[in-house]
Amino acid sequence: MDRYTIVGGKYVERDEDEAPAYGTRRKERKQPKAAAREGVAKQSFESNADVQRWLSETSEAEGAKEPFAPEALVGRRDGAWVLSSLSHFYEQDLIADVLREVKSGKEATVFCCAGGPSAEGLLLAAKIYRPRMFRSLSNDAQYREGRVVRNESGKQVKLTGKGVPGRASAKGRAFQVASWIGYEYATQALAYSLGVPTPRLYAQTGNGLLMEYLGDAETASPRLCEIDVGRGEAQAILDMLIEGVRLLLGGHRIHGDLSAYNVLVWDGQPYIIDFAQAVDPRQGDDARALLARDVQRAVAALAPYGARADARAVADNLWWEYLQGGV
Repeated sequence: MDRYTIVGGKYVERDEDEAPAYGTRRKERKQPKAAAREGVAKQSFESNADVQRWLSETSEAEGAKEPFAPEALVGRRDGAWVLSSLSHFYEQDLIADVLREVKSGKEATVFCCAGGPSAEGLLLAAKIYRPRMFRSLSNDAQYREGRVVRNESGKQVKLTGKGVPGRASAKGRAFQVASWIGYEYATQALAYSLGVPTPRLYAQTGNGLLMEYLGDAETASPRLCEIDVGRGEAQAILDMLIEGVRLLLGGHRIHGDLSAYNVLVWDGQPYIIDFAQAVDPRQGDDARALLARDVQRAVAALAPYGARADARAVADNLWWEYLQGGV
């Protein structure tokens, strides 16, 4: 019946090119036309210059970043833990690769990293805290006195000498660790802004800090305890350390753990590191004693190389100036 149409009440054979009458089912005629319309639309879409540019840029953006899998971490027992923090710096374009391990301590490991697009041409140091950090917070009560941290509900609380109760949940201890690391980052950033000789910070995420790398492609800067200081530079280094202590005190902070182990030396310049145990002298009762200890340790470290200073007198003067608001 689809070869005929109704004209004047009679069936008349219709031309093949004539459109079918209303209601006539001719799927085989509609399909080619629909396909043709799709072909026209698709061709128009693909030929649009703006669309092509957008598709190209989107494709490049999606495929620009390879999965982060540095060879330096292959086979490490803590590889997954380290990668979980370093990946954040990679995604932020701050690092491009991990070159080698620089130093491994009881609480953290430091890696030398190649700078990413946002730090191109630079070498950066990534300090990654170990999981044991979750177990070591019970030993820091002296330094946490008066410090603001987060409890297991995420609320900021001011600590007493007893610190956070040892029965804190896993979530609570995670907040404690985050607060501890965040405090170190903030203190070192403050120190750098005050002119204290310390590496410049770039980022902090989770259990990792990313900072300026001191050294060259082959050698990391040694700690003060690892080198013999020339007699001609020992006094200059001591004077710079005491000045750093003074500047930090002016920002209401005392390092609290300054020693030959927490000072790097590069090109004759000392750099103070590891601010995790810094204290605010406006809080707690041990600030003056910690200041005196910091100065005494710095003097003792450089005394064998001819540097001289009266540690007690220096600490007393610094404290007096601080109380008078003149530091």
